[in-house]
Amino acid sequence: MRVVYVSPHATCGGAERVTMDLIALHGRGSVEPAALFLRDGPLVEEARALGVDTDVLVVPRMRNVLAAERAKRTLAQRLVALKAELVHGVTAWGHCYAGEAASIARIPAVWFQHDVPRWRRPESVLAALTPARRILANSALTANAQHRFNPRRVKIEIVLPGTRIPTEPRPVRRARGRAALGFGADEYLVGMVARLACGKGHPTLLRAAQSLCAARADARVVVAGGSLFGTDAGYPAELERLAASLGIAERVRFVGQIEQVADFVSALDVTVHVPDGSESFSLAVIEGMAAGTAVVAADAGAVREIVEPGVTALLVPAGDHEALATALLALHDDPGAREGIAGAGAEAARTRFDARQMASRVESIYREAVA
Repeated sequence: MRVVYVSPHATCGGAERVTMDLIALHGRGSVEPAALFLRDGPLVEEARALGVDTDVLVVPRMRNVLAAERAKRTLAQRLVALKAELVHGVTAWGHCYAGEAASIARIPAVWFQHDVPRWRRPESVLAALTPARRILANSALTANAQHRFNPRRVKIEIVLPGTRIPTEPRPVRRARGRAALGFGADEYLVGMVARLACGKGHPTLLRAAQSLCAARADARVVVAGGSLFGTDAGYPAELERLAASLGIAERVRFVGQIEQVADFVSALDVTVHVPDGSESFSLAVIEGMAAGTAVVAADAGAVREIVEPGVTALLVPAGDHEALATALLALHDDPGAREGIAGAGAEAARTRFDARQMASRVESIYREAVA
């Protein structure tokens, strides 16, 4: 089956990482993927390196109605040229273009909802009105919300995102990751992987780090991620100023956008994911679990669909830096508990969040959608 993935972005956020894993892991005997990006960026060359047909069509914003309609018709022509048998829209914005273009070209379409739809977001409403054979939701939280945005009564399928499960021993990955970052083997390393954007919880981590670093001399904090999609351009500098004002600038390192997420997470003792509000899913949590790193996460959104509290992760109230500092200190002082949580998380990731399982599940949905 020839499936064309239409992604509104070509920079690597969570939804895009899931998409690239799908493209890479589909069994070529069942799915022949192609990629079409609506913006240029580093993922274009990454898709080409996978050996799949890749195209770029830069489209205008949806508010430019006439230009957007012309772009949809051009996109429909590209889909035909790519010999699409099924179109997969990435996120609501992606489906607003991909679904309409697929309808024009008379090609069935599905799309993957990676965040909780909301009435104040135009793309949530537009995507729900756009034809589709199936909607893939990344959690029950997302699926339940999507049911309220479903005037076409499209069947919604829950597909929990997956990640690559490491095959190398953890000590090897840990040593390589620490060497790349320049940290010693005996340092207590706490880290976060998240887009540098308001609401991702970076201030909560930094305020917790102030207490942690004051109490434990071997504690270090490292933050990975960049300001993507042309938003929050001033936010990285704001975070660096906050770290300086808290007196921990020498104990905190911002490493920017990274390519080897697995090595980075493997280098950590604790992975932190503490967004301020409710998130539909957390790729960072399952990446931390898969790497064999202990996870501390905010108890909000879909996180309880991913972890077993106290067993595969510690949960703290969202926005509570004191509770986060307490959890980090406890894991510092009890390496046995830390390793127990890390081991249970790694086993859960292998059984529930292997990206190959995700690809197989998506393929079965494709077959139903086309049939």
